[in-house]
Amino acid sequence: MNIIAADVGGTKAWFVVTDTDRPDQVLYEARYNSRDYDGFEPLLQAFIDDSGCNNKQLAVLSLALPGVVSGEIAKLTNLPWTISKTALQDAFGVGRIHFMNDFQASALGTRQLPAQDLVVLNQGVHNNEATCVAVGAGTGLGVSWMSSSGGEITAWSTEGGHVDFAPADDEQIGLLQFLAERYGHVSYERVLSGDGLVALYEFCSGGEGGAVDAAWVHAEAENKKNDAAVRAMTLFVRIYGAFVGNLALIFKPEGGIYITGGIAAKIITWMKSDGFITSFLNKGRMRAVTEQTSVYLVTNERVGVIGAVSEAVRQAGKLQ
Repeated sequence: MNIIAADVGGTKAWFVVTDTDRPDQVLYEARYNSRDYDGFEPLLQAFIDDSGCNNKQLAVLSLALPGVVSGEIAKLTNLPWTISKTALQDAFGVGRIHFMNDFQASALGTRQLPAQDLVVLNQGVHNNEATCVAVGAGTGLGVSWMSSSGGEITAWSTEGGHVDFAPADDEQIGLLQFLAERYGHVSYERVLSGDGLVALYEFCSGGEGGAVDAAWVHAEAENKKNDAAVRAMTLFVRIYGAFVGNLALIFKPEGGIYITGGIAAKIITWMKSDGFITSFLNKGRMRAVTEQTSVYLVTNERVGVIGAVSEAVRQAGKLQ
């Protein structure tokens, strides 16, 4: 019997199919542009067709989804999709379907990564059995945390990316005012995301953005010839560091904070800069907490689908 697991993002969707008896052996794997499809069902059908997977052999479908996930329905945040378990069962005949938030899957996936997939940003004091946090900026900004009890690991979803942006200095107060005129409510996701980086560039360039994207801003900053892009990238990692530091105070995750998402691994040099770590540590009287919190940058972009597979195995009763 087969397992299909997918990490569905606002930009990309990563699918794998494995066997319930050998879940560590990937039979077929593919990545798709989410926005090329008008719903999840045609996207799943495309993967089934491409993989040659027989619907009748499909035991479990495990989906890591960006947005608010309930028992039967998932409404995606950065895609105009609503996914129903009943509709999927009617269309594909799969026996067991499991929904989880995409950062729940990322949190689960971090437990299975080798050391070479992690860049240490802050050494801290690590306890592998303690609470850990997964956070990541990409199309949006996600946060999840994971706990262990009696050998059972559970990942919990949050909407932490949508908490109010808290500026830390005069420049960031100006940024808040700039974004408030545009959006009204300004969450951290408005800053720490692909669109957020573009907004930072527009702020740093005096409101002149044009037809640019996050990759362009990063490339411009890398060549050091565009002062506004350099300022935007510097501001981005400083705010990112402060936000990760906030998570350290909220969760006190002795198991570490793992930075995933589609952006961090592409800007490793910036994430390793003094701007990120200084902002992360700068928590006044609580600096000792952040100093002792391990922070890792995840370079393996498959971490979400790895977590989705592990949950599918649990759902199928085939624990590793």
